[in-house]
Amino acid sequence: MGLKYTIITRNVKYPRIEIKPSGEIRVIVPPGTDPEKLVRLKSGWINKKLAEIEEIRKQFKGFSDKLLLNGEFYEIIRGEEFSVNPKFKVVVLPENGLKVLKGWLKEQLRKELDFKVRLFASILGVKYRKVYIRFQKTKWASCSKKGNLSFNLMLMALPESLRDYVIIHELAHLREPRHTRRFWEIVGAYYPDYKKAEAELRRYWLLIEWERKRYLTGNLR
Repeated sequence: MGLKYTIITRNVKYPRIEIKPSGEIRVIVPPGTDPEKLVRLKSGWINKKLAEIEEIRKQFKGFSDKLLLNGEFYEIIRGEEFSVNPKFKVVVLPENGLKVLKGWLKEQLRKELDFKVRLFASILGVKYRKVYIRFQKTKWASCSKKGNLSFNLMLMALPESLRDYVIIHELAHLREPRHTRRFWEIVGAYYPDYKKAEAELRRYWLLIEWERKRYLTGNLR
């Protein structure tokens, strides 16, 4: 059976293939480009990515009613007052408590960023302007040309060590804006295991894609 995919024609310089966490394949090509040829060339890579998604989906299936927090799954229990118990991995969530949960997550992330961004910026010898926390759809974080840093609220789903990596990664962009060889040398000097971290981030991104939809819909049972 051939691969099913959606063809999107745009005025882009280079063709590319996007694979969504749902398994949907999008082939984005400039006008006049043969998408079938690109799919044939990349079929091995596509099938590998689809297999990774399916494996993660199987792992997540047993935890679809839980909250991913600090790299661990927390049981969600309905109660009158909001609370988080790291020891027993339990979140008590009142009815319509999604706003409270988001506020708590943002407060925790803000405290961590206030300290660690300053710390790592000092170590890397860079200066930044403002730090924002947003509910981003496509990125863990970003660094603007003006030196502003934006971090995704969903970083709270990650283990702390991966949040450290994301911070270092973005601060490194203040020394080298693009993902050049020099950029990865800078990152590697402060986070030697960055290749493993990148692979883990891709895995967690698939997990939080389902989490993100639950946050947007309020479907936290």
